Amino acid sequence: MFQHLLFMRGILIIFFIIFFVNVKAQKRVTIYFEANSSVVDEKEFKKLFDLLKIKDVRIQKVIGYCDLRSSEIYIDTLAKARAIKISNLIKLIHPQQEFEVNYKGDNYNKNKTVELTRKVEVFFKIEREIILQKKDLTQFFNKAKVGDTLVLKQLYFFDRTADLLPESYQIQEALFEVMKKNTKLKIEIQGHICCTPGKDEEEIALKRCIAIYDYLVSKGISKKRLRYKSFDATKPIFPIPEKNEEEKKANRRVEILILDK
Repeated sequence: MFQHLLFMRGILIIFFIIFFVNVKAQKRVTIYFEANSSVVDEKEFKKLFDLLKIKDVRIQKVIGYCDLRSSEIYIDTLAKARAIKISNLIKLIHPQQEFEVNYKGDNYNKNKTVELTRKVEVFFKIEREIILQKKDLTQFFNKAKVGDTLVLKQLYFFDRTADLLPESYQIQEALFEVMKKNTKLKIEIQGHICCTPGKDEEEIALKRCIAIYDYLVSKGISKKRLRYKSFDATKPIFPIPEKNEEEKKANRRVEILILDK
């Protein structure tokens, strides 16, 4: 009996660890829609496709939303239609995957910007660990001096947004781990964009800096250790206009300037 209890306790501990790790590793991509529509436009489809083409991605749940411009019945129907649309697209590429599909239309997101409530959220996890990225990042900060700058080469964004590409979540997490471990480290997050030379009126680079800044603060890093600055497209790695998508991706970057350590 005692051995049986120990065995069951071990199983519960293992279950708790697996559950905790899975929840912690869960990420999200948001797909937006036009008003009164469940049609996925080209830009949003590319965002979804970029997620689904990752070899080790595992979709966990899909949740549809809608704004509050129509009756509650219509809202729920449209939110559901959007969730089903995205789910079907996922199934076309990953037919074997099982995941939760839900919708939240009735009086949900009532006080938020209307355009941001017409959406589907796709929650996922990437099962592999990208050890090399974290190892390289740690080694850089261990060796670097005040004034050194690091280009986070694996930190990529969707075009004209502050949304990370799915494969970039790991390097963002690695940056947090370095900041957590090196408590005296202070950095400046520097944002850059592609494609359009000079000043960017949409301030995409600034929004990307703020996104990384907000992420680190949300994880417990003190604001006193962080600064951010946008350079727009004034310091491209590749000349603008770029020759291909890879050059554009390289110019859409975040760099880290070491202020103190």
